[in-house]
Amino acid sequence: MNLKRLLPYLTLLIWALPIVLLRSSQQSLMAHDEGIYATQARTILQTGDWITPQWGGGYSFDRTIGIQWLIASSYLGFGISEGTVRLPSAIAFILSVWLTYAIGKRLTTPRIAWLGAAIFSVIPLVAQYARLGTQDMVLVCIELIAIWTLLLAETSIRPWRVVTGAMFGWGFMIKGFMIIPATIALFPYLIAQHRRHRHLLDPWLYLGFVIGLTPVIFWLWAAMQKYGIAPLQELFGKLFHLGGQTYQGANQFYYFWNIPANGFPWAFFAVGGLWIALRQPDIRALLKSNQTRFLLIGYPATLFVQLTIFGTRTHYYPLQLMPFVGLFAAIALAHLAHLYMQKKHTGVFIGLNLFMGAIAILLLVLVNKRMTVAQLLQASSLRSSELDQIALVVLAVGLGWLSLPIIWMLRHQMAHSVKYWAAGWLVTSWLAVAAFHLTGLWGDYDPQLKRFLLQANVQEILRSQTVSFIVNEAALSRDDRKTQLLLNFYTPAIGQEIENPKILSKTNYAWIDPNLAKTPNLNYEVIDVFEGWNLAKRWQRAK
Repeated sequence: MNLKRLLPYLTLLIWALPIVLLRSSQQSLMAHDEGIYATQARTILQTGDWITPQWGGGYSFDRTIGIQWLIASSYLGFGISEGTVRLPSAIAFILSVWLTYAIGKRLTTPRIAWLGAAIFSVIPLVAQYARLGTQDMVLVCIELIAIWTLLLAETSIRPWRVVTGAMFGWGFMIKGFMIIPATIALFPYLIAQHRRHRHLLDPWLYLGFVIGLTPVIFWLWAAMQKYGIAPLQELFGKLFHLGGQTYQGANQFYYFWNIPANGFPWAFFAVGGLWIALRQPDIRALLKSNQTRFLLIGYPATLFVQLTIFGTRTHYYPLQLMPFVGLFAAIALAHLAHLYMQKKHTGVFIGLNLFMGAIAILLLVLVNKRMTVAQLLQASSLRSSELDQIALVVLAVGLGWLSLPIIWMLRHQMAHSVKYWAAGWLVTSWLAVAAFHLTGLWGDYDPQLKRFLLQANVQEILRSQTVSFIVNEAALSRDDRKTQLLLNFYTPAIGQEIENPKILSKTNYAWIDPNLAKTPNLNYEVIDVFEGWNLAKRWQRAK
């Protein structure tokens, strides 16, 4: 591959890499689901058991174990920390940016593909999950690999379809049954254009399918040897449970507002790009000539319908749609740039720039009056320091969007103003993402707990002592359980798990849950307390 072909990938790396490198000085894990996978991965190394997803003395097969394997491998190479928990997602993010470009180049044009990949990287939902130790970004990467290798197989005699088939099994190991909707979403392309690519008749595809399922079969077989049929029951039970419930009351219209909110402003650009792809003659001709409309449009449309129908709706499921949101947004941005250069539809630009300028000025006023914002939010749990962090993000967005009408008004005095205007949209999103990471709003998800654990007396005990957990699991609230999960991860040496506080552990120190800490006449001296959880030392009886 020569330098000219490498250049887009190098520039995208320079653009996207800081998104996963920039961070505040303090980091802390998000309890669910990041803390679960981080703790289960650490337990893998402590027990040597690579089959059982477990922590805190219990196990659960409601999730597959692929992401825990990746995080545990990261621990082996670089030690246990928040950064190594998030390393698999960070790598998957960079690969996904490159894959979005590679796919977009085959589906559209190199320029739209580059813009689409750059936009994908700064979509808020994507940028956040790029630095979360969860399954989701890795799943997106696996799905993009499958799409990319299918496209390669159209023009190459090499058996790329082996890789495509293997992605199903590997996706299942990462996210369980959530790989199935992505597979179904490929059907419009696989079936409608079968005569052209004939993917479904290639034995290499099915060989890859078998290869990909091999680790799944091995893992389930080993788990059933150890626990009987329980692993299968829990896996399928979780599927039926998710399919039959709603998440926090999310109805069938949930994604119609949630995707725009988590993809702002690019989700709106994407709607415009889809409209242009369907209605604008040049773009329609491009898609028809490339025979890609069933993939570029059919895949995200089919996946969106499935996610909408599925009972459980969460804000992170649409992460799988975001590469295509990026590509459609790129079509819209490129089309706007074309109209800008041709000096067409001036009224549209007047309205758009006035609108963005008004929002920018409003945001800057809010930053200047953040005490007023504090009064408006006084009923919430936001602290003054958090408001300052939010103000920094708002300042970055406000200044970025304010540049758009300024550039447009100076277009006659400024050479290449169209490039600066288009870049203003991208750079504003990049600065907002950087501000989120640098302030710790993304990355430091439980700063109070982390500050507590860094206290000298607490840190000394955790560094030098084995600490047991005295916990009545059945009586814990949801918040208490989240705290238990994080305390488990941040306690380097864990002793016993005990339900009865009257039974003395074999260690001198223990975390005692908020309910059991109220038990009278405990044989423990409290060292410190965090949200009801007691770090306590067992009384030593005089001999």
